[in-house]
Amino acid sequence: MNTLALSLIRTYAPILVGAFASWLLTVGLDIDSETQAGLVIFLTGLLQAVYYTVVRLAEQRFPGVGVLLGAAKSPDAYSKGEEAAQVHADVAEVDVSDEVELPPMDVPGPDHRA
Repeated sequence: MNTLALSLIRTYAPILVGAFASWLLTVGLDIDSETQAGLVIFLTGLLQAVYYTVVRLAEQRFPGVGVLLGAAKSPDAYSKGEEAAQVHADVAEVDVSDEVELPPMDVPGPDHRA
């Protein structure tokens, strides 16, 4: 599976878990639908952040736990492996020696006050 698909799966899985869990928590509450919708939105964001954080922290110690994010394998960009290092090694260096020299900061600019 490519890195993009893997990262999308691992991004959307916590969103689905958070949305489903927040819906379950609000079912049966005796509140108006507008308040329930706001509560579901709030809980979805909170629960997905907590879920993702807990699973990622657990994954550092127990790699198999990553399956709770939709895929046990993390994208190469997250790993400490050679592939991730190779991505950074392929970035071309930029020569900035031809850049325009800026004037010193103590030179006053135009006065734009009215």
